[in-house]
Amino acid sequence: MKDLKVDLSQYKNELTLKNRLGRLFWNIICLFFFKPFVSNFFNGWRIFLLKLFGAKIGKGSVIYSSVKIWAPWNLEVGEYVAIAQEVNCYNVDKIIIHSNSTISQYAYLCSASHQISDPKNPLITAPIIISDQAWVATDTFIGMGVLIGQGAVVGARASVFKNVNAWTVVGGNPAKYIKDRKFL
Repeated sequence: MKDLKVDLSQYKNELTLKNRLGRLFWNIICLFFFKPFVSNFFNGWRIFLLKLFGAKIGKGSVIYSSVKIWAPWNLEVGEYVAIAQEVNCYNVDKIIIHSNSTISQYAYLCSASHQISDPKNPLITAPIIISDQAWVATDTFIGMGVLIGQGAVVGARASVFKNVNAWTVVGGNPAKYIKDRKFL
């Protein structure tokens, strides 16, 4: 194999100035007006701020104050969704969470990466879609371009890099099928 060289001095940030300024303003607002309001009493206030920055959030949804949202304008949340403590929504691309779904604490939803086959490592993105009635359990990683099917459960500490079929349970790193999800 010949000597290959990655030259990051050639990296070009392709995000627009509008995007970067929007995120700067969001981070300032988030620091002073979102994160300090920790009680669930202030959930409506947090949702108001997210909507002010372009998020689409359905009724009855709960988003904790410690949630990290990279770009609210790329977040779509259905009705009666819970996004728990310390969830990280790295939503360079869209993250869509459909109704009656739960994202448990410390989950990391990552809609971007870098093209490692190009020595300039350009940014690449793809949306994450979490279907109705799904549960993404604690401390999971969901990679870019992943679709979590309706009613699926992603087990604690799983790393998901491929789509998850509806009404299945997956776990592990990388996540693998464990069983079908059935109700008694």
